[in-house]
Amino acid sequence: MPERIGAEPARLRSLLAAALILLPATAALGGSLPVLVAVRRRLGAAEDGRGLARLYAFDTLGATLGVLATIHFMLPSLGVVQGSNLAATMGVGAAGLAWMLREGDARESGEPGEPEPAPPRADRDPDDRLQEERWLLYLVIALTGLLGLGLEVVAVRVLAQVFSGTIYSFADLLAVWLLGTALGSGVYALLRRRAGAWIDRRPATVLVVLLVLQALVIAASALLARAAPTLLEMLAPTPADALDFDWVKRQRGEALTAALILGPATLVMGACFAHLLVLIAAPARSGPGSGSAPRSIGAALALNALAAAAAPFLFGLVAFEHLRYHETWALIAWAYLLLALAVAWTRRFPPRVLAPTAIGGAALILISSAAAGSLVLSDDPRQVEEGWVTLEQREGPLGVVSVSELRGADGPTGLRRLRVDRHFRMGGAMSIGERRMGHLPLLLGLDHDRDAGGSALFLGLGTGATAGAGLGPYGLDHVTAVELVPDVVDMLPYFADVNAGIADDPRVRVVTADARRFLLADGEQYQVIVADLFHPSRDGAGSLYASEHFAAARERLAPGGVFVQWLPLYQLAYPNLQLVLRTFLAEFPEAHAFLGLYNVDTPVLGLFGSVEPRSIDLAALRRVIEDPANAGLYQPLALTDVRDLFAGYLFDRAALLALADEGPVNDDLHPLLELQGPRFALGPETGAFNLHRLLRARVPWPDSLLRAEPEERAWLRARSAAFAEALDLYLEGESRLRAGIEPRIALAHHLAAYEREPEFLPPRPRLYAAAAADPELGEWLLPAMLARTPDEPRVHQAWLQ
Repeated sequence: MPERIGAEPARLRSLLAAALILLPATAALGGSLPVLVAVRRRLGAAEDGRGLARLYAFDTLGATLGVLATIHFMLPSLGVVQGSNLAATMGVGAAGLAWMLREGDARESGEPGEPEPAPPRADRDPDDRLQEERWLLYLVIALTGLLGLGLEVVAVRVLAQVFSGTIYSFADLLAVWLLGTALGSGVYALLRRRAGAWIDRRPATVLVVLLVLQALVIAASALLARAAPTLLEMLAPTPADALDFDWVKRQRGEALTAALILGPATLVMGACFAHLLVLIAAPARSGPGSGSAPRSIGAALALNALAAAAAPFLFGLVAFEHLRYHETWALIAWAYLLLALAVAWTRRFPPRVLAPTAIGGAALILISSAAAGSLVLSDDPRQVEEGWVTLEQREGPLGVVSVSELRGADGPTGLRRLRVDRHFRMGGAMSIGERRMGHLPLLLGLDHDRDAGGSALFLGLGTGATAGAGLGPYGLDHVTAVELVPDVVDMLPYFADVNAGIADDPRVRVVTADARRFLLADGEQYQVIVADLFHPSRDGAGSLYASEHFAAARERLAPGGVFVQWLPLYQLAYPNLQLVLRTFLAEFPEAHAFLGLYNVDTPVLGLFGSVEPRSIDLAALRRVIEDPANAGLYQPLALTDVRDLFAGYLFDRAALLALADEGPVNDDLHPLLELQGPRFALGPETGAFNLHRLLRARVPWPDSLLRAEPEERAWLRARSAAFAEALDLYLEGESRLRAGIEPRIALAHHLAAYEREPEFLPPRPRLYAAAAADPELGEWLLPAMLARTPDEPRVHQAWLQ
């Protein structure tokens, strides 16, 4: 399908493609409630509004249970195929039950059932016979479908800023929405039991009251939405120790927060919808087709569903392009109020009713909207205290995207960062980590004597610091970068200092698209494909670690090409890391792993996969990184020493297989990472824990990985081994410092790393800083460093100071 609709298809084409795939199932689903109503009538049940409201309430309650059972139990336990089979079996069972009812209780057409109450009477309303004005009822039920789903779209986008953003979060939000609607319809059924006669006499009044109440409740709910972070913290407090994370408590807290914010609105929504269905289903009283037979609700449900289907486009795309979140939220409240006034005016309500309703409703909406203010919930007040100033902020359909800059006493510091909701990407200043993740795949993946004139693809853009590496001294003709969030692309000029100006470089093609669809639709082949860090637990991100995605990347590789997947070790529980490794190895016959960043807080692992065996030309690699013309590029990134590059080597394919162990893979039919990932507790020590396990299992790089003369290979193996030992000692020291262990014990590892290989640079800043801050530590550290490197001027200078 992606090959047919393209990497960047028009919205209409995407809509038609989705409709074609889902049409058979959704058509049957859409026809279920009208059929149930018809069956109820055939069984001779009394045709009263209370029964219809109850039927809709139970239908929606079943949908709620279906959402929760599917996401929380069926998919994690059975997978997509078996879960679908179970759902189909339940559908067949329901059909069998319906058949049994047909055999046992069906009556002849027209046979009277239980006595029916009199049809709705509106003779005491202004301009009676509301149920005869079909056009008005159909218009209202369509517009309420549009506005109701519009509110859901806006609410999901607002609450996504503070919720965990997993598949469970969105399922719980949908369940809250459905449950509130079901309860609203149930409450309406109870009201009809107690005051059905009055409701039948005053149908237009009830409708107007419900629409006005809906407008006011939605406006007031913005106040609660503004307080969502506080509500969530009250219901599911953040534990002092992240490892004490309770997934069940977090899900319950998110669901309750959503219920507090959206519950009242969905209750009124359910009652209003049930009331409209009752009016539409009421028997005709005059004109063609008049008589006692109740009327079908199929057309009304179709109009409601079609209008609701337009809501994501109208509110999620069009409105968000021109309005902020709180303005869109208020727009829906205003629309409900205007709809109520339009119905009242059409029904010729007296001015003494219309005027106070309009003035009072407008005043309350204005007050509520002003009190709620902005619905950007991802702002951190500590940013302002720390000196961060927002340069630009956009509220879009895929999140709040902003760029902020750190201001010091003397003005801007040059440090900028990009934020999408509450997730930060560092930018500005040096952006060493992001830039290393761009240059390492190109240095180690390209054949620098043969790949000139080729191309590279970067999946995930962010600040562009990683993709900007493609404009380095590699001779690539063009670079393609794919980014899902359009507003992120628009922020690229803010980070021109670290992304090599990719926004304006003619060699760069920036594509706003889904990475998976792009790989399937794009026909080009690339020498290097680099996949950025994707949080594995975020809704949808798990599919970027699926076997189908890795297979698509493999197919896009040119002969001899390499695919590099960066893994955030600090966001992966160890079992999930093993799951990703198994999935990756199932698609790439050749695989190696390098450590991308030398830190214990946010370590990243680079998986290098290819079809053909990898063979790095040592001489060509050294020419690139040791070229004086490139020193300004590589020195800040610590990429000038081939010994250091190979010190970061961790695993070949055999070692990765042993590390991954036996088990399932992550694929589209068994999305294990997306379903299991959120359940694991991740804390500040997660990265260090994973890193420690990987370092204990590391293996030397194989001879086949390197093309070099025997003496050069022997030299590099000996020296990179010394660097690797120093790296292990350095990271152990960093881990101990992070754990709060006594500094002298932790610094002993830094000193040991320096003594093992003085030319391995990372321990030096820590040792010099400790010596300068504590004279006693200096008297211990500096003499040992002098003994190891007596000719090192920097050590002498520190000793003299």
